[in-house]
Amino acid sequence: MQERVLPALLIFLSGFLLKRVGILKPKEAEPLVNYVLFFSLPILVFREVRKVQLSHETAGVVLVAWGTILGSLILSFLFGKALGMEERTLRSFLLVSSFGNTAFLGYPFTFALFGEEGLRFAVLYDQIGSFLLVVSVGFSLSRGSFSLKEVLTFPPFPALLLGLFLGDLKFPGFFEGFLKVVGDSLIPVVLFSMGLRFETSHIKGVAGYTLLSLFIKMVLSPLVLLLLLKLLSLDSTGYRVALLETSMPPMVMAGVLAIKYGLDERLALSSIALGVPLSFLTTPLWVSLL
Repeated sequence: MQERVLPALLIFLSGFLLKRVGILKPKEAEPLVNYVLFFSLPILVFREVRKVQLSHETAGVVLVAWGTILGSLILSFLFGKALGMEERTLRSFLLVSSFGNTAFLGYPFTFALFGEEGLRFAVLYDQIGSFLLVVSVGFSLSRGSFSLKEVLTFPPFPALLLGLFLGDLKFPGFFEGFLKVVGDSLIPVVLFSMGLRFETSHIKGVAGYTLLSLFIKMVLSPLVLLLLLKLLSLDSTGYRVALLETSMPPMVMAGVLAIKYGLDERLALSSIALGVPLSFLTTPLWVSLL
């Protein structure tokens, strides 16, 4: 398993080290992120969702996504209220404890551990499960309102609908080749860009709330899911990918939302910064336990 995860870690570290020695700057990650969001991610979603066959397993993966996120939201809210968090801190705490980095890190981890077969389940978990809750519950938590426009105009979502509509329609060989090359480029580009954006300064003086959010997101949620899957004897590829995605660290978007809407920025950024390197240790462990 280490042989599969270490290449992803090396790509991440390469971006970080090239920034530290001054060859590249953090701002140069922005066009890479835009490339992923507006080009390679929609292409990958379109490519993979066409291969999905409706089954109990695919439905189960989506239900796991909804169940774990909503369960984490309820648990985080109870913890936050019990600890007397102020509103802006509580809202940040809910975001980082419940919504995972299921695309930017989830896809690379899934591809490394499960290959093409697992990637389509990761797309289902991320797009139909996590994404729909992020743009509804997550955005509403951040700004106090829901926007259907945010859902319909986020590039991967139209790609998802188009892929589901076209199904197994065969395209000419050159176009299928285009879909493969562009989709496959997402993994190294996104890992490299995350390395460029990673800042060790966000980890300094990590508060207890940060550690608690990571405990809920990366330990408690996957542990409960692991026990449930073992109880029900569900250990197929789809459910193993669902466990992997559930164990992902807090989503990068949580930091963006915290900054944009005046939430507890330090809590969000420290949770993201500490969660990313930890995931290279914890995620393979969770997958090996199922």
